[in-house]
Amino acid sequence: MNGDAVDRLMNIILQMQINLAHVTETFQQQTYEVRRQLEAIFEEEKKVLARCLDGIDDRLKECSTFVEDYKRHYAALSTMREQLRRLGSEANGLPADLPSERVEGVIAWRLQELRIQGKL
Repeated sequence: MNGDAVDRLMNIILQMQINLAHVTETFQQQTYEVRRQLEAIFEEEKKVLARCLDGIDDRLKECSTFVEDYKRHYAALSTMREQLRRLGSEANGLPADLPSERVEGVIAWRLQELRIQGKL
């Protein structure tokens, strides 16, 4: 091989190296941009999930309040039913009593009831 052929071959290899460096740089830039976009989407989705959990928490707190209200009204209605019975009245049946004192048990029971009724 003569000197010109070696120089041409070296120039081709150098040009390939430059092109490869450019392709690598472009690839890294695109990868960086895609990663930034995915991170932004990820953060938005995390916020959506946090809002969902906040909504669930709010409903559970509300549910807890309703459970306490139910207990209070049930006790009052039970007392009233007993008074009616003592006065000779045919007292109607009471609505279902809660199967648990704990909110978790009541929620599980209601979920099961709704599933049975085909509402969930």
